Amino acid sequence: MAVLEVIAGAGGELRLVDLVNALGLHKSTLHGLLNTLCALGYISRRGSRYAIGLRLRDIAQPFNDADDRLKEAFGPALGALADMTGESCYLAAPCGTRHYLYIDAVLRESSATSSSPRGRREALTTSAIGKVFLALDGDLSRSLRKAGLLDSALQQELQTITEKGYALDLEHAEKGLNCLALPLRKQGRLVASLAVSGPVERLPQDKLVTLAGRVMRELYDMVKL
Repeated sequence: MAVLEVIAGAGGELRLVDLVNALGLHKSTLHGLLNTLCALGYISRRGSRYAIGLRLRDIAQPFNDADDRLKEAFGPALGALADMTGESCYLAAPCGTRHYLYIDAVLRESSATSSSPRGRREALTTSAIGKVFLALDGDLSRSLRKAGLLDSALQQELQTITEKGYALDLEHAEKGLNCLALPLRKQGRLVASLAVSGPVERLPQDKLVTLAGRVMRELYDMVKL
């Protein structure tokens, strides 16, 4: 998996020597792994380079379908929040037990984060979006607790998020930016998160708290399907 992630992170193609340097594996060990991955179709060899193989497209198709279903289900909520706030808004879903993945976004033109985050992963413990998942998904929080990644302060914060039904990030993930994240549920199950972020001067804490209440009232049928 590390071999695949390194190649993907390099744009889908990498030389053997670069893989050796990135992974810290002995050349002969890595060569054996690459031969196996090539035989299975997960990577292909192009001269002196190794590239992501077509087999991964088939493996990823069920996820792509799930991704499309989330965008179809919660696209209206994403658009409504963007219209309501005039700020950059995001749709994200859990990705494994350590990260979440951005599924879709509506970006404000003057946003400090101008490039789309679609497909980018972030750690669950570093933002309001991730903390919504940790607070409301017991399996995720138990996994991190067993791994020693939830300190007492974070556990207390997660309890507060559970009680309030939303999470705030006040310049924690990025200096000068505040964020509000809310859970999205389908048939009672937490499946995604809806978030809005913007500069502190436009989205101070009191405005975000008021906005959270407004979203839960006015967009109720969009965030709980």
